[in-house]
Amino acid sequence: MSASHRTPRARTLPRLAVAVATVALGAVACSSGGGHTASASSSRPSTSATAVTATTAASTVVPNSAPSGPGAFLGPVRRIPVDGISIGYRQFGSGPDLIMVMGDTGTMSDWTVNLLSRLGRHYHVTIFDNRGVGYTTDDTSVPDTLPLMADDTVGLIKALGLRHPTLLGWSMGGEIGLTVAALHPGAISALVSTGGDLGGSQAINTPPAVAKELNSPKTTGPQMLDLLFPADATAARTAYIEQLGLIPPEKVGNETLLRQYQAEQAYDSFEGTWDELPASTIPMLITNGSLDKITPPGNASVITQRAKHAQLVLFPDAGHAMLVQDCGRFVSLVTRFTKASGIE
Repeated sequence: MSASHRTPRARTLPRLAVAVATVALGAVACSSGGGHTASASSSRPSTSATAVTATTAASTVVPNSAPSGPGAFLGPVRRIPVDGISIGYRQFGSGPDLIMVMGDTGTMSDWTVNLLSRLGRHYHVTIFDNRGVGYTTDDTSVPDTLPLMADDTVGLIKALGLRHPTLLGWSMGGEIGLTVAALHPGAISALVSTGGDLGGSQAINTPPAVAKELNSPKTTGPQMLDLLFPADATAARTAYIEQLGLIPPEKVGNETLLRQYQAEQAYDSFEGTWDELPASTIPMLITNGSLDKITPPGNASVITQRAKHAQLVLFPDAGHAMLVQDCGRFVSLVTRFTKASGIE
């Protein structure tokens, strides 16, 4: 089926803003007894110092950007120039380098404190905003594309002096990661992709009814959570709600919403990731929720068959927010994978 006749891609993560706005009061109510605060505090990463490279000195700190409370370990947002834009990022934890790439118009604040603190126990973690999102600027004179965001990611890795980091990407971030692995294999040492696809004619797109609901401005927070989590994942939903607001939210403008939507649509006809992935020798961990309504899990099988050094793990009874829903197992899987790949 040609890309022009396929179901339009769903805008996966912009609706997280709706979910946050809808359930934020619930999150405050849940935290009033201090229950989740204690849990998050107990899972904070080590504060062991990590060497700062000389190139990092070119960055600047954004005033008043450091979270308080359970998210304090994240530290302030810093900005650094990369290929004509300024990228906002945070760094924390200790260990081998891990860079995390967020999905469609998602921001750094859309990662959960629980996930980040667990990863920070094992890795020196870099999280950042894609171009036009949150603290990162954009150049609107050029079309936004996934290959361009892959270039941005590689540029940030170089600017920060990261030493062949593992790249972990969620949703569109997983697709950016796959594109980095295909087009810039020397920039990273390993890839963890969850909830992404290879684009082009080989992608299995979101079912039409789900895409319509995701793209509709009328979709409510509870409806969005229904798409991210299976119906019986009550505990995971509650835990996710409790995490909201622990990292100060960031803004995403309408222009960026449109530009990243267009970038995802353009990925429908981009065959570069598919074409070049077999030549990549990077070890890859391809994960997906078996009940993912947004990115059909068949995509994970397509990726694993196409890549030469990929292993597939499907999470049973998990949806698109699998890495949040089954956070402990996911982090354990990632750490075992990187150690097996010789990354320590």
